[in-house]
Amino acid sequence: MIKGITLLIFSSCLFALLYYYPVLLQPLSVIDIFCWRLLTSFPAIIILIIVQKQWSAITALFIRIKQQPLYLLGLMFSSFLLTIQMMIFIWAPLNGHGLSASLGYFLLPLTMVISGQIFYKEKLSFLQKIAVGLAALGVIIEIATTGAFSWETAVIALGYPIYFITRRKLQIEGIAGTFSDFLFIFIGCLIYFSLNYNADKIIGDIIHFPIYIPMLGIITAIAFAIYFFARRLLPLGLFGLLGYVEPVLLTIVSVLFLHETVSPKYLASYGLIWLSVCVLALEGTIFVLRAIKRKRIRY
Repeated sequence: MIKGITLLIFSSCLFALLYYYPVLLQPLSVIDIFCWRLLTSFPAIIILIIVQKQWSAITALFIRIKQQPLYLLGLMFSSFLLTIQMMIFIWAPLNGHGLSASLGYFLLPLTMVISGQIFYKEKLSFLQKIAVGLAALGVIIEIATTGAFSWETAVIALGYPIYFITRRKLQIEGIAGTFSDFLFIFIGCLIYFSLNYNADKIIGDIIHFPIYIPMLGIITAIAFAIYFFARRLLPLGLFGLLGYVEPVLLTIVSVLFLHETVSPKYLASYGLIWLSVCVLALEGTIFVLRAIKRKRIRY
């Protein structure tokens, strides 16, 4: 368990590094950075599949596509949803919206809980109801105060549940799902490069960023690999609880390294949303402690 906790926190640190990474690749555009990330990380994912001997899952994926051609459309839609999220992940820190994006990741566990209730008839616990109520009040206050709600926060908080529901509907998880999503995005990036890049531009980018561009793909692949490995080592409740580490780190990156500040008019709404996350974290802690206690009693 200690090994799993350490690895998951380390993967969150790598994702936080990737959050700041676009700053290192300026003046490349958001689309250029996105394409370079996919073009360098997809080969690393292939290496990861080979090392972990997961080709059987990839083979099964292609067999299913052959047997169910329409299944391909679902996979492409899943890949499209992930593309939107990855683009925001690059765009936000470059355009002074890092805190708004990190708030979306804070809201994500809450929107996942609500999605579970709506689509899968999962019941909300007492603490979950309190957390949802606090978050909803925070959103209402922000809309009343500013006349709007940050679109990047909304897209992250609402888009990811749609993405996960789609993957669940497609029954594709783990390394096969990652391979599928990255494969279609990789193909799209190749097409974009072929239409908009010439050889001189490609060589120029690599010469200008000889370390940062290759490391972009390597860090991405390592972060995903460690994330999936940690998920195998940890109980589901503890794994979900540690999911709050990443948005905390993204907020730290936004404040300390991207020099963003929380406007006074957002303090009330942000405070309520962060408080709701603390309530969910409390419930997760109680769940984990009870699970550990039951395990000890069993032995």
